[in-house]
Amino acid sequence: MATFARVVELGAFSRAAKALGLTTSSVSQHVRMLELSLQATLLNRSSRKLSLTEAGTLFYKHCAHIVTAASEAEQSVAVLNNEMVGELRIAVSSFMSTRYLIPALHDFIKHNPKIKLRFEVADHNIDLIDHRIDLALRAGRNRQPGDIFLGRFADVLCASPEYLESRPPIHSPVDLLQHDFLLFNPHGEPCFLEFSNEAAGTVRVRLQPRISANHARSLRFLALDGHGIARLLHNKIGEDLQSGRLRQVLPQWSLGGFDIFVTVRHRDNMPAKVRQCLDHIERYFASILPLHAMSACAAASG
Repeated sequence: MATFARVVELGAFSRAAKALGLTTSSVSQHVRMLELSLQATLLNRSSRKLSLTEAGTLFYKHCAHIVTAASEAEQSVAVLNNEMVGELRIAVSSFMSTRYLIPALHDFIKHNPKIKLRFEVADHNIDLIDHRIDLALRAGRNRQPGDIFLGRFADVLCASPEYLESRPPIHSPVDLLQHDFLLFNPHGEPCFLEFSNEAAGTVRVRLQPRISANHARSLRFLALDGHGIARLLHNKIGEDLQSGRLRQVLPQWSLGGFDIFVTVRHRDNMPAKVRQCLDHIERYFASILPLHAMSACAAASG
């Protein structure tokens, strides 16, 4: 079952064989024996690629959980011995990976040569159990109980000068209803924006986006190209604002920002390698977030 799960994850008998330290023919035989035992075909085989049958899809889910349980059993023993060995899987977005996670783990990687790190980079939240993820570094507004809060990034509404000069003026949040909105929406949820202002209080607006995407960088380019108003992290578009390529919309209103947090799979009996990795991430964000807060405040006051 573990061999079959590895074939599915890697998409080829040869890659699974290399990862498991077996021959390709041995891996193929394992899967064939499994199919004979189940009296069901699990994989569609062709010269180009493998694909799961309906039975294979159902069976793989159970295999993945069993492999995860076995891995957790091994890691629980490693916790007792406090060993910094084995594989550590981290989920992260493309932006957070290069700009924050890799710098945060510089010393961790350098001083733990027996740890094998695997980054699962995706601009949407992937399932920690299905992908055997140990921890996920995330930014958003959907923090759950048990997640570890690291801080908050300021966010702004922005658009190109060409777009703003060609459309009706925007004096309050409700004026946004007359405009094209570009939405970062990896989960397909309705778009509600909640604005706060010292004088006017809180205003909640539901927008119908003209364009939505699960990739924030794409929205930045759409905004630069004059296709509408986007809500983006200030630290991702600071240079665009300074150069005038983008202009902030409703600067006197606050959107509340995005939480930065870590979701962990092992909340009880956390392995030492996960704990130390988390410590490095927490220390790094504690050192840099005041700088982001200062730059965001300076931009707002300007």
